[in-house]
Amino acid sequence: MGKKDLMVRGDPKRSEPRVAINPPAAWLGSQNAILWGKGKQYHVANFRGPLSIKSVVRGSARWSTSEAERLVDESCYLVLNSKQNYSITIDSLATVETFCLFFRNGLVEDVSLVTESGPTRLLDSHIPGASHALESAALADNSSSLGISVEFFETLHAHDAVVSPLIQRIYARLKDNTASDPWLEDQFMGVAGALCKLRREATQDAELIPAKKYSSRMELYRRLLRGKDFMDSFSGTPVHLREVAENACLSPYHFHRLFREVFRETPNQYLQRKRLANARRLLERGEQSVTDVCLEVGFESVTTFSGLFRRNFGCSPREYLRRKSVLR
Repeated sequence: MGKKDLMVRGDPKRSEPRVAINPPAAWLGSQNAILWGKGKQYHVANFRGPLSIKSVVRGSARWSTSEAERLVDESCYLVLNSKQNYSITIDSLATVETFCLFFRNGLVEDVSLVTESGPTRLLDSHIPGASHALESAALADNSSSLGISVEFFETLHAHDAVVSPLIQRIYARLKDNTASDPWLEDQFMGVAGALCKLRREATQDAELIPAKKYSSRMELYRRLLRGKDFMDSFSGTPVHLREVAENACLSPYHFHRLFREVFRETPNQYLQRKRLANARRLLERGEQSVTDVCLEVGFESVTTFSGLFRRNFGCSPREYLRRKSVLR
């Protein structure tokens, strides 16, 4: 993945905050780190690391856990929890560029505690004279005692206005070689806060599920996300409701009803919107014909694709492609 071409920054033995770029795997979790690389074929199986965000700058890669296989491309990112076993696979004719953030153990617990606790409790959590490591452990313990969980819903997130701009800013500054270690440390704090905000919003969405028990609502929401991730990951192939529902471990009607209740659209409407968004992204590149784009994103008829594209974006795919060609 081209890791040897990039400088490794940071030293886990140093006391000051540092961010490591492409460090050895053993460093992950002891400090904030970024794994950034390029390649056409790549595979790592059964890796267990800290809380991380998987993103792809160009192309796509598959991350697999015991519960699901998820395709991450340029339109989304994936959050994986700490100690989650996963595999990554890249098998592409074109070069794929990945950009993944790994959080220091205890950082997100600290952020979660600060953002979800009152000032009195935060003052009580401070231990005078304690080392940073001991204080971080105390914060994590207090987080557990307060019932504040840092377990995230593992799901694909379409690029948003909360987390995505921070990731993109870090990538741009590293690419320009203008990112200092203190600046990177600040950015990781910002991303951790943004993730906690997304988690709170997701929990609010889960509360829309009509189930009496909190645990039931959370479990049903996880299953809905699993079905949505299946549609995202296989949107370029024929996808049927029964197959999606099976992956969510729900009946087709139950999945359809809950999906519409929570996401305000049916699974088919969501899948159609996903395919159209993918089509627009591919057309903006100008590397493929309208017919090739139509088939790649999962539409079987160019006529149907063109009609839906015009209805959603105000012009036909060919007109859109022509406009982007002029701008280039």
